[in-house]
Amino acid sequence: MDSDSSHPERRVRVASPEAVPFLLVPEPLLPEVEHPCRIPVKDVEEAEFLAAVLQEHCGLYLGARAADFPALAEWADATPVGVRVGDPWKRDPPENVSELLARIPVRNSVSAGRQAFSEAEQARPLARIDPVLVHKRDPANVLLANACRVGALQQFNCFTESPEFVFDHPSGHVQGMLLTELARQASIATIHGVGLPLDWSLIMTRLSLEFRRFVRNDVPVIIRTFVSFRLPEWAEPVRTVGKRSRMWIAVQGWQEDTCCFHGLIGALSAKEAS
Repeated sequence: MDSDSSHPERRVRVASPEAVPFLLVPEPLLPEVEHPCRIPVKDVEEAEFLAAVLQEHCGLYLGARAADFPALAEWADATPVGVRVGDPWKRDPPENVSELLARIPVRNSVSAGRQAFSEAEQARPLARIDPVLVHKRDPANVLLANACRVGALQQFNCFTESPEFVFDHPSGHVQGMLLTELARQASIATIHGVGLPLDWSLIMTRLSLEFRRFVRNDVPVIIRTFVSFRLPEWAEPVRTVGKRSRMWIAVQGWQEDTCCFHGLIGALSAKEAS
């Protein structure tokens, strides 16, 4: 789901909760606001990052209490709809990046595929993404399916078995090595999805994952990513000179509305030698 430019004049602040699918709300206002996808924010820094992630799908609502939140009101009234796909997030990840992304409901009116976890959705076949997007030759080794982008937040459904991974004992949960491969594939696919040419390589420089709970084999798994890389960095002459670009990717694995693991991946990209 690509962002569009159909709201060139709209600012982040919205006049009514119904105006957007995702509603940023100052924490003290939460009890007063009804919305299926309310996202609490504490300050401008949090709101700015979440607006960059959700882009035209979100807005900040202050209602009649804007005077109680002057910094948020000033920022939202002066800021066009968040950083669009096609623009970079040029800062380091927020210290609480995973917690911020976890505030965005997995079940929402914008995403597609099996993200709803309903029996009807689970009955739909998983459609693997193109192997070239995860640097694989054999489609059976692709672990991602049903790609869907919500603003700049990429979501995939996941396979939890691969012929590349053979373990010496059966288990009722997904092995950590395979979860790490899921995170790697999702990061690569996301970067290509926002503009990295397919003839460029990705060099991982950092991998940090925190596993909070077991991921079961018998329940749908969703992986979500947000990457700092954006397309304008790859306009000419960058593609031709093979310049390296440094980026970071935030990744999360979800099951039954619970974030089971999360982490950060750092990477360099460079044009492959011909």
